Amino acid sequence: MTTHVTLKRSASALALALAATLPLAAAAQDISAERCEANKAAGPITFLTSFAYAASHGILDVVAAKELGLFEALCLDVTIEPGGTNTQLVSAGTAQIAGIGGPSDTMVAIDNGAEIVGIATYGNVGAIELITMADSGIESLADFEGKTVGYKGAVAPQFSAMFLDNGVDPEKINWVSVGYDPTILPQGQVEGLGAYKSNEPKALAMQGYEVTEWDPDAYGIHSSFNTQIANKTFAEANPTAIEDFLRASFKAYNWILEDEANFDQALQWASDLSTAGYDIPKSKVRFQTEIDLVAASQPAGTGFGTQSDAQWQQEADMLVRFGLVKTAPDVTTAMSTTYIDAIYDDAGELIWPAE
Repeated sequence: MTTHVTLKRSASALALALAATLPLAAAAQDISAERCEANKAAGPITFLTSFAYAASHGILDVVAAKELGLFEALCLDVTIEPGGTNTQLVSAGTAQIAGIGGPSDTMVAIDNGAEIVGIATYGNVGAIELITMADSGIESLADFEGKTVGYKGAVAPQFSAMFLDNGVDPEKINWVSVGYDPTILPQGQVEGLGAYKSNEPKALAMQGYEVTEWDPDAYGIHSSFNTQIANKTFAEANPTAIEDFLRASFKAYNWILEDEANFDQALQWASDLSTAGYDIPKSKVRFQTEIDLVAASQPAGTGFGTQSDAQWQQEADMLVRFGLVKTAPDVTTAMSTTYIDAIYDDAGELIWPAE
C-alpha cells in the first residue's frame, strides 16, 4: 500500500511562503557568534544538484533552503548550480557539496580515486529500476539478453547485480547511453530503459503507456537513494558548515511537507531556476512518490537523511560480490554519520537553529 504524506491546504502559496520565511530566518539568528564565524570561515560553498532542478530529494529541499534564507541565516554562503560530473568536481574542490544517486555511486567513485565522503542519504530503499513496455514480450530477466537497453550516465551497479544474481550475463545486453526522454521506449528506440521509480514510469503512465517495472529490490538487490557528498578535506576542516548545510536543507524539507502551498512554492522556485521546460504537475507527482519511498523506508527512531554503516555495507557487499569495485569499500571512511548525528537530538528531532 502506498503511504502518502498529508499536506495541509492553504489559500495562498506565496503569502504563506513569505510568512514562513521570517520566523525561520529570525530563529536562526540565535546561533552563537563563534559558530557564525566558523561557518563564514568555510568560505563560499558551491552545491551541485544531482540533476538540474528536478523535483527530487536533495534538490528541492536545498533550493527551498536557499530561497527561504536559511543558509544565510546560518552564516553560510551557498550557491546552487546544476550538476554534471559531480564526483569529479567535488573531489577536485571545484564544488564543495553535491548530490549523487546513492551509496553505491559514492563508493564506486572512491574506488576510482575520488576524495569524497557521503554526508547524508535520503531514502532507505532503491529508487531505480528498469522498465519495458507491457507488450514487449520481455517476461523474465533472461529475456533481456540480446535486447537494447538505455541507461543514463553509467549502467547502475544495481542492474548488473540484479542480472548476475539471477543467472543473466549483463554483457549480453546491448547497453546504450541515452538522454532523459522516456518516450524513446514506446517509440521502440530501446527495448528497456533505466528509470527512476518516481519519474519515467509515472511520466509514461500520464501519457497513457503501460510499462512493466523490473525493480532490483524485488530481486534481492537492496540499496538506498539520493546521497549528498562533500569534498573530504573540506568536510573535515569545516564540520559546522556541513552540519548547518544539512540542517538548513532538512528544515526546508519539513517546511515543504507542512503545507500544500509550501510544496507548490518550492516547485515554483525550482521552475524559475530551470532553463528548460518545467512540468510542475509531473514534478509534483515525482516528489510525492519520493516522499512515499522515504517515509516507508525510514528506520524507526531515526531522523530524515540519516545513514548508517549497515545501510552502506549492504551496498558495499553487493559491489564486492559482483566485482564492481577493485577494492572492498570501507564504509566507515566512505561516509560519515558525524554531521547528521550533530543536528538531531536524542528523540530524532531536528535541532533548530543550532546548539
